[in-house]
Amino acid sequence: MEKQLLKILPFFEARIWGGKRMLETFNYQTDIYPIGEVYNVVALPGAADCPVAGTDLTLSQLYTAYPDWFDCDTEELPIRVNLLDPLADLSVQLHPDDDYALKHDNSRGKPEAWVILDAPADGKIEFGHHAKNKAKFAEWAQAGDWGKLLKYLPAKKDHFIDIPAGTLHAINRDVMTYNISRNADLTYRLYDYGRIDPATGEERELHIDKVLENVLVPDTSEGFVWVEPYQMAGCEITDYWDEPGLYSLSRIKTKAQGNYQLESFAFITVVEGKGTINDVAVSKGETLFVPAGISQLAFSGTLDMFVASYKNEEG
Repeated sequence: MEKQLLKILPFFEARIWGGKRMLETFNYQTDIYPIGEVYNVVALPGAADCPVAGTDLTLSQLYTAYPDWFDCDTEELPIRVNLLDPLADLSVQLHPDDDYALKHDNSRGKPEAWVILDAPADGKIEFGHHAKNKAKFAEWAQAGDWGKLLKYLPAKKDHFIDIPAGTLHAINRDVMTYNISRNADLTYRLYDYGRIDPATGEERELHIDKVLENVLVPDTSEGFVWVEPYQMAGCEITDYWDEPGLYSLSRIKTKAQGNYQLESFAFITVVEGKGTINDVAVSKGETLFVPAGISQLAFSGTLDMFVASYKNEEG
């Protein structure tokens, strides 16, 4: 297959805190219900794996079959992207680092980051905790004294938040986010409000011991950050994160015409508007894969899009 721009189709998974609003917001079609989370980029073989439009391949298969399209130093696709719009609070959780994840669950860790796309006036997230040491953390957690333990922040639209491994967090109801993370799916839950999973009739599994082993104490989380955009070649650009070996993330807005230069492969997810990218028509909710080596992008139309990519670790 000749190197080309390809649309990546979303992968849907039912969530007990989901509904239909995600489908209505981004014009998605699926029989899966209830939806609160859409994977725009995920490549976990045999599990969550996005279809690649116009081919009979999944994204993980594309990565294996065409390594020069990615030019990565990792065995599997290194990044994951998803959109979230929960109709109820997510479980309070964290993700471990690579060493712990590999030793205990044969997985990679999952540092991640969010950009808030929309939130109600009272929108919030759980982020970090108030315990000064692990003994106090364990005491409050085991007693279920969540009012003392959990720290909440007002959700700030268009702000960025970094979530390193070991950081306690949860997106709360009606807070819509764009998320980027390592391409992994390992979560340890601390608290889930006693919800019953309709699929099993039982409460979802908690991982309190693993949370205690991984949680960062004391909490030094920084919370939301405003990143100032700049203008270049007809684009309004916001560069949120650029860390070799982890991920790079930018946001680009255009009103008519714009040009942009990539340094590596990228997944471009449109969150508002419609137009073209190198003459490929795109609209709200769609994700376009740009292979490595196609560095010049020409935009037309009114577009608000995120550019997720990855740079190899040096040396």
